[in-house]
Amino acid sequence: MIVTRVILYSTLGYLLSVLGHGWDTTEFWCVLALFWASDQLTRIELAAIQQAEQKRRQALHENKDKQ
Repeated sequence: MIVTRVILYSTLGYLLSVLGHGWDTTEFWCVLALFWASDQLTRIELAAIQQAEQKRRQALHENKDKQ
């Protein structure tokens, strides 16, 4: 998974530089920051979904034990 992120970030950096936004421009860092923020939000949402699923399973198990 980490290799995929490295490849995606490298590709993004390459494409931005080809479009004329080198690493020393504000545009480059803003786009990179947005890409990073999107990645972080995805991780947070995935963790929340996993936690909700775990709570749902636990509640189902507790209800099964009561019956």
